[in-house]
Amino acid sequence: MSTNSNLVSAPNIDLTNPDFWETAEAFIPFCNTLSPWFAAKGYVLYPPKDPFFSEPSDDAAYTLTDEPAEYPYASIVGGETRSRSFSSQMGILAAVNSKHRDVIIKLVQNPSSELAIFTKLTTEPMLSHPSNFTVPILEILPYNEKYSFIVMPRWQSLTFFFLYGFDCLETALLYTSNMLEALSFLHENGIVHRDLNFRNILVNYQGHTRIRPHEQGIETAKPPRFVLCDFNISMLFSEETPRCDRLLPASFSDSGTPQFQPPDAANGETTYDPFAFDVACLGGVLCQAIGRITTMVPPLAPFLDKMITPDVSSRYTASQALNAFTELVKELDGSILLSESVPLPISPATQTWQSYDRWAGLPEDFVRKYVGTGPIRPRRKADWVNADDTFGSAWVDWDAPLSVASTLCV
Repeated sequence: MSTNSNLVSAPNIDLTNPDFWETAEAFIPFCNTLSPWFAAKGYVLYPPKDPFFSEPSDDAAYTLTDEPAEYPYASIVGGETRSRSFSSQMGILAAVNSKHRDVIIKLVQNPSSELAIFTKLTTEPMLSHPSNFTVPILEILPYNEKYSFIVMPRWQSLTFFFLYGFDCLETALLYTSNMLEALSFLHENGIVHRDLNFRNILVNYQGHTRIRPHEQGIETAKPPRFVLCDFNISMLFSEETPRCDRLLPASFSDSGTPQFQPPDAANGETTYDPFAFDVACLGGVLCQAIGRITTMVPPLAPFLDKMITPDVSSRYTASQALNAFTELVKELDGSILLSESVPLPISPATQTWQSYDRWAGLPEDFVRKYVGTGPIRPRRKADWVNADDTFGSAWVDWDAPLSVASTLCV
């Protein structure tokens, strides 16, 4: 960090003015105004071109080093062909730090639940806890009495997995384990995320290519690390608040990503359990990512069902899901872990995770063990032709006869 960091005062501007983040005419001078303050702190902002694109210049004070990345920084894949361009969002900037590494800088309000959560995550014993699979925080920069900036290493979101998928089953299971451990860790410390989706999951790689940690030629032989990020609408409950009282108004369930949300507050409820809600949301995220892998690992089907069941009282807690998954993996034949024939994630552009039958193609004797066993009920899609030559379909219990299914379509 520069020794004169305290000599550069924070510019007196409205950091949350949407005009600064939406038009090039305002965004570019806005960044130019902030650049000296960040430079004094040891961060060179990517020179802005417009609100949706910025990229570090070749003559920047800090250029990317060729040395292999060490945690918490991302390993680079794709070599010289990779792009370091960054699409800015409201309150988020990209920079290079004095260690010659790419970082992301996020604006947060002070005080706010988000800042309180980041502060807690960067305080021992949480900071170095082995189950802390949340995005590493490099530094919290107080700006003024209203705002602070959170500095994080630049990792990559999992949206690209829809194109490339997992390199092998072991990586898919590692991803699942990291996410379950992250959510269990947050819940044990009174934190509910409230917006679990692929954009808010990062991996310590940078570059648009398939992650292949088992191949030679990338900068690290270490396995990838998947973490949760973005605590913008997350909430922190006091340790003194009993679990039974950790409820939120039903209207709060509207926040987040609808495609992964369970119907916990859709039937006239006045409150809902945000911890159970989180579990179901993560269950939907996992169904999208590994739902097709049930053909390789059949026990994943009832496991996922137990995470997303609409019966909240029967749904896994985060810690129960983690323990169940850990036991599930222990029972696997180790010889299949490096199998590269891993089905791609379900692409939201072509199919929803809710419409995919993760029980399809599983051994009949395995499926029958779960028929009629309470909240876990295998489902199948029944199709038929109606009397007026129109088509009908519905998801029904696996052992339901067609005559029962057809009554569902009126």
